[in-house]
Amino acid sequence: MSLNLIPLAGESPASILPEPASGPPVIPPQELPATSLLGDLQAAQRGEQAAFARLVRAHQARVFSVALRLVGRREDAEELAQDAFVQLHAALPQIHSTSHLLHWLLRAITHRSIDRLRAHARAPRLVQIDVTEHPAQENAIDPLWSRRLRALLDELPPAPRAVVLLRYQEDLEPTEIAAVLDMPLNTVKSHLRRSLEWLRAQQAGAEAGDHHGH
Repeated sequence: MSLNLIPLAGESPASILPEPASGPPVIPPQELPATSLLGDLQAAQRGEQAAFARLVRAHQARVFSVALRLVGRREDAEELAQDAFVQLHAALPQIHSTSHLLHWLLRAITHRSIDRLRAHARAPRLVQIDVTEHPAQENAIDPLWSRRLRALLDELPPAPRAVVLLRYQEDLEPTEIAAVLDMPLNTVKSHLRRSLEWLRAQQAGAEAGDHHGH
């Protein structure tokens, strides 16, 4: 089965996580008409390929963005997202709602991305994204710090990075993250606490260095 729908031409993932010291605002999920998605899901389960293609188009940017933020390489992210949607097609009979569909996709893409990172046994580097591509989302954030933060997220191990990403890009609650990652809730909370403490410490150090530089 070939989808050939990922990524959308000219699209880049949205930036995530502004200054952690002030508490990162959440980027809201893409607004999608629930009734339309449910109709497409039911039609896709009956074997209508056009309906499945619409489901892919509705979710592909989000799935690709999660993969790219985790694995750091556009080629890997495209491959992982493609694989996730191919497997979704086979799993359609098991999907019972639009919220279950999104949960299934987030679960699939995060697990595949973490597995890819561990298989490569390397420290991934995020694809550099031009901050001018999303001026409305970047205006409230210092662009220099935004780039620093993306680099710092690279240094987190795969599991904590996935937890931070799902919390602050995908707006999942800790209980939902625990379900997506098959991780104990206390471990999720620990990853969040330690990761944010570390990011804040790095920010404080960077700001102190800037002041000394002047």
